[in-house]
Parts: sequence; structure tokens; C-alpha cells
Amino acid sequence: MSNEVKMFTVNIDGKEFQAPAGSMLIEVADREGIAIPRFCYHDKLSIAASCRMCLVDVERMPKPAPACATPIMDGMIVRTRNDKARAAQKAIMEFLLINHPLDCPICDQGGECELQDFSAEYGQNKSLFEEEKRHVEKIDIGPLVETFMNRCIQCTRCVRYGDEIAGMRELGGVDRGDRLEITTYIQHALVSEVSANIIDICPVGALTAKPSKYGARPWEYMNHDSISMHDGVGTNTEIHTLRGKVARVAARRNDEINEPWISDRDRFSYEALSSDDRAAHPLMDNGNGVLEKASWSDALKATKLIIEGAIQKYGASEVGVLVSPLASVEELQLVKELQAGLKLTNVDYRFNQRDFSGESAEPTFRALGVSIPEINQLDSIFLVGADPRMEAPILAIRVRDAVKNGAKVSFLGAYSADQLHAMNAEIIAHPFDWVNEISSVLVKVAEMKGTSIRTELTGVINSHTANSDAVNQIAEQLLKGEREWIVLGHDAISHPQFATIRVLAAELARISGAKLGYFTQGANSSGAAITGLTSEGANTATMINSPLKAYVLVGAIDPEFDFVEASKVMKALNAAEAVVAITPFASETIKSVANVVLPGAAWAETSGSYVSLEGKLQSLQAASMPHGEARPIWKILRVLGNQFELSGFDYISSEDVLAAWLQVNEAKLSETSNEVSGASFDYKPMAKEGLLAVPTTSLYSTDAYVRRGKALQKTPLAKRARIAFNNAGDEATVMPVLNRENNFLSRVSEKVALGCVRIPTEYAGETQFYQSIKGAN
Repeated sequence: MSNEVKMFTVNIDGKEFQAPAGSMLIEVADREGIAIPRFCYHDKLSIAASCRMCLVDVERMPKPAPACATPIMDGMIVRTRNDKARAAQKAIMEFLLINHPLDCPICDQGGECELQDFSAEYGQNKSLFEEEKRHVEKIDIGPLVETFMNRCIQCTRCVRYGDEIAGMRELGGVDRGDRLEITTYIQHALVSEVSANIIDICPVGALTAKPSKYGARPWEYMNHDSISMHDGVGTNTEIHTLRGKVARVAARRNDEINEPWISDRDRFSYEALSSDDRAAHPLMDNGNGVLEKASWSDALKATKLIIEGAIQKYGASEVGVLVSPLASVEELQLVKELQAGLKLTNVDYRFNQRDFSGESAEPTFRALGVSIPEINQLDSIFLVGADPRMEAPILAIRVRDAVKNGAKVSFLGAYSADQLHAMNAEIIAHPFDWVNEISSVLVKVAEMKGTSIRTELTGVINSHTANSDAVNQIAEQLLKGEREWIVLGHDAISHPQFATIRVLAAELARISGAKLGYFTQGANSSGAAITGLTSEGANTATMINSPLKAYVLVGAIDPEFDFVEASKVMKALNAAEAVVAITPFASETIKSVANVVLPGAAWAETSGSYVSLEGKLQSLQAASMPHGEARPIWKILRVLGNQFELSGFDYISSEDVLAAWLQVNEAKLSETSNEVSGASFDYKPMAKEGLLAVPTTSLYSTDAYVRRGKALQKTPLAKRARIAFNNAGDEATVMPVLNRENNFLSRVSEKVALGCVRIPTEYAGETQFYQSIKGAN
């Protein structure tokens, strides 16, 4: 059977073009740069053909045809700008303007409005419609999207987007004819993690960004290319500044990464730049435990004395450096040079990991395992402690596309998180049973494939013989397709048996032919791994389990939230003789533990480069000036190098620092293999005892920026004081431990694994992840 694509020849406006059979006229015209007006058509959505603005004259057709819904035929002759086509387009434009209010001067879309643009070209000087325009009641759909539904032209882009891309049909059409309204069926806020993309695709001013409402006219903004800080996807964004300040963020299309979409946290976390706790000037301990404003020269000298004093008094092994996984490549490079110059060993960025027993077998960096466009074409996906919607929302869109194309998705976790698509199988298990479940899948796959498992794993899998319908379904799924992907997410990486889980997953990938991938913390975990900051045996866990004498925090770090062992981190910082924080945010927590605070520029205020989970290096320039006296963190680190009189700290620009990094690490960008040595793990069975607290981080609590996004914190997906059990009787055990009986809502859910209780990280307090909760009556 031939796979050759049949090509048709079509004549558009006197020029002949070739295109694959089945292509729509508007697709061919767009490809060739022929402008056809449209409102309802969007290349990433299904065809509605409802606005009729794209009417064109097709030879031998008695009436104008919609270009978006007319497939090409061989020899077809089309005219897009003759009198017949123009008359039809002008008639449609007048029809669309019948009920549209003339409020362009106060509309946030004015100046970048498709209706406004097309009305100038296809509209008339005077409307024939003199009756009263219809009025639609304003609807409130949450803190992110502002609605002016009088302006709506019922193109249904927002409806189709929710149904086809976001996976949640939150908007729909109510009534018919001239009474048709686009609204929510029941009044509620939008809950999708990618809901605000309807702002970008709305062709009129019906849906606009609420946080930036009435802020400025579009032509007043300065546009700057940027990328997302919240995950390793490398989502492309566009920052719009007004008088030097970030005013809003929009999507920047890149079909190889995020297509035309961005997540809501990518769009609205810029509000953190104006948060009340921005570090505006250097702070120093006045000797009485109180931080006071200081000059840069005094603060830098104090920083040098603190670090130098700790090294001279206790040795370099008693100084720890915790670097945010949001730090840029340039910042990482200078940390690496300081590390080498001062002979420091305790440096790490892996804040959400406990088990480091497999460090010797770490790949160059934890990669995605597949290219982002490949996700849409996968046949099988096995999520192990991974939640795409919460960890990488843009990839969750592609996973749903893969499911539409026939892919099967399975999941292993302690809680059944709704991924908004059909699941082939789910194993909802107590975390201490995960090794057992993965071993069972591995044994089943090896048995079906007729392949032996590596001998070094026999000690783990021989004691695990679970056999369930879900195990069988996952094994069959992994062997049935040709393109399989196994993903380890946050809950797997933070698991106390992570090294064992990783080795089992790698062996499962080897036998089944699947690719192994990771969802890592922050925008630049990959860059940090490539830079080689860490030393084997010296990591976040060792730094907090055996507290050091001095710590340096680099980047946007909230110690009480960013670490999986937050309470241990706080105890270590409080016990240290000295703490230096180089940070954009001087939170009350930072002030309570730090002796010196050096204000660093935040995202969007400094240039930098980031490595995605694909190994793609992307660079960006500063979009706005730093807040107050803050300085780019790479410059602060460079000056510290000068303070210590270390050689090589003579960089003039961030480009110079990047060049130094590339000279050493450029070849590593292509090393995306996630192969793991079978011997690199330390398996220790874990006994269940009492209830297990499983604190979970909400989508809008993942990093310092989203936590300070005011609009994001008002959404349904933000932190909430809710706990969930599988057994209603568990509440009597947990509530006294939390000591917050009046503030918590509890619910019984079969989605939670037996023996576990889900607690939001923000409210967990001393009840840490994987800590057993025993009766506290």
C-alpha cells in the first residue's frame, strides 16, 4: 500500500499552487501568504464555518464559499478579491457589526482587534441597521479573564478551545438565533490551568485579561521575547512593558514547543514582580538579630567575611550553597566558578529529592526522553508519580492530543488526578507499594516479551509478585505500540525509594522499547545538571540532615515551601551561624534566617539563558529595570568573585558568561539519554505504620513567582485548606495532629490510596511528606 500523498493543483488569484488533497482553501492561502479575512477559523481548532467572513469566489460554484470549510479540488480556480468575493465579505462584516458596540476607545482589545482591522478594510461608512443593539448580561468567570459579552460575535473559538485543547468545555452557547449567548451553563470561575488562552484567540474584545484591565493601549506597550520560568518545557512568551514596568504577558507561538498556547501561571505570575516583599536594597544584621538597610559595598564585604570566616574556622565542607532550579545558566556558571575557587563541595539545586543513592549513575541531565512534538504521536504513556496538568500544563495538552490519536495512558500514584482524558489503567497505591507495583509490571512485560531482567534487580523483584488487571493492562499497553514513553514526575523524584524506582523504570523502558523521561523542578534543572554543580555524596539531603555552619541561598527561594523537607531546611537555616540570601524576594521567612540579604533582579529584569528538558538552550534579554537597588544575580556573583580575589571573574556582560559556559558544556546539550546503571540504587523496604501524610503542592504554589501572583491565588486551583482520605474514620487521627480543626475541609475520596491522607503542602506544617501520622488523641 503506497503512503504517497496525492497532490492537487489550485489556482488562487491567478497563481497556481500545489497542496495535498484534503487541504482547505484557507490553509493553502495562508501557506502562500494570501490574505483571507476570518474570525471563527483557527488552525489549531476544528472548523466551525460560522462567521462566513472568509467567503471567496470559487469558479463553477453559484455562491461564495467559505474558504475554511471548502476542500481544494484539482484544477480549482479561486478568486479572493474580485467583486463577488468582496461584496460577500462586506455584507458579512456589516452583519457582524449589527450588535457590536462602538466602544473601541475603551476596549482593551482596541489596536490589536481583528474585528477592528477587518472593519477598516471591509466595513462601510454607515450602517443600515438603526434599531437598538442587543444587550447581554455581564458574566463573571473568575479572576483571570474579564468578559464584555456585548462585543461577542459568536465565533465559538473559546468554546472549541475548551472542548478540544484545554479538555474542559467550560464555555458554551445558550439559546439560539439572535438570543445566542456564549456563557457558562452554571455560573462559576474557569478552572482549567490553561483557561486564559481564550484571551489570545478571541478575535474581539469580549474576553480580555482582568489583571491588566484598562492598563494601557496596545500600541503603548514595548514587546520583549521571553520564556516561562515554571517548568522545564521552555514555553515561549512575550512580555509587554509599560514605562519600564511589566504590564502583561502573552503567548509567543512556537510550534516546536508550546504551539500558540501558554499556561495561566506563565501568563499571570508577572504580578510577583510588584509584590510587597520584593528585596529593594541590601540588608544586614545589625548585631542584635535585626536586619537593617545597608550599602552594597558594606553588604558585599559582610558576605565575604561570613563565607571566608566559616571556611577558615570550620572548613569549606561546612558551607552549603542552595541554588534555585530557576537560576539562569549564567548564574549557575558563576556559582560553579565560585565553588571551584573556594573549594566548596556542598552545592545543590535538587530541592524535591530525598534519595540520592543512585547519584553515580545520573545521566548528564534528566531529559524529557522524547522531543516535544513527538508526544502527540505516541502510542503509549506510563505516568509514574507524574501529573502533567500540574507539572507541565503545556505538555498535558499534547498528551490529550496523543489520546485523540489513539494513544493509551496509564498512571501509578497515590492519588487519581484527573488528566481530562481517558485512562487505560490506573494503579492507586500506597507510596511504599510503588516498588512492588513497578516490579510487577516489569516482570509481566519481561514474561510477555520472553526477555530476562538484569540480575542485579532480582533482589528487588523476587519479593514482589503482585498481579492485577491494571498491571496486565499496563504491560500489554507498553508492548502493543511502537512509540512508548515512561515518565517519572515530582512524586517519583521526591520518593524515598527514588533510586530504586528509577532503575526499575529504566529496565522497564529497556525491555519494552519505551523512552524514559522526567518532569523536573523549575525552568533550569537541566542547565544546573549540565553545569555540574553537585558532588557525589554532598546534596540537599546531607546539607539539611547534618546541618552546616553557613548557607548561601541563590535565586528565588522560599525555604518554607520550595523543599520537600521544608521543616528540616528551616531548622538547619535557623541553627546555622550565618546565612546569606541572594534573592529577588525578602520574605519574612528569609529575613528571619538571613544575616545578609543581597537584592537580586527577578525574572524579566535580567538577561539569561535556560536549558529545557529537550536540551534546547534559549536566551532572553531583560524586559524591565530591576526593582529598587536590586542587581542582576550574575553580576552579584561576579563581584563576589572579585571580593574573594578569584581569577576569571572579569566578565563584562551576560553574553560573556554564557560563552564561557558553552565552551565547556555545549556538547552536553545533545546528551539526552536517560539510561541508568542497574547497580546504582540502595533498596530499603519501607514498612507501613499508621496513616501516611502525602502533602501535595498546588499548581499555583510551585515556585516563588506563582505564590506571589495575586490573581492566580484567587483561582479554584490555588492553595486550599482541604484534606482527603480514603476512610472517613481517618479524620479523627489527622485533625488533632494538624491542630487546625476549624480551618480545614475534609472529604472522603476513593481517589486516595488506602492508608494515605492528602494534605496541601502549605498547611502541612510539621507533618512532612511520607511521615506516618499516628493517633494523637
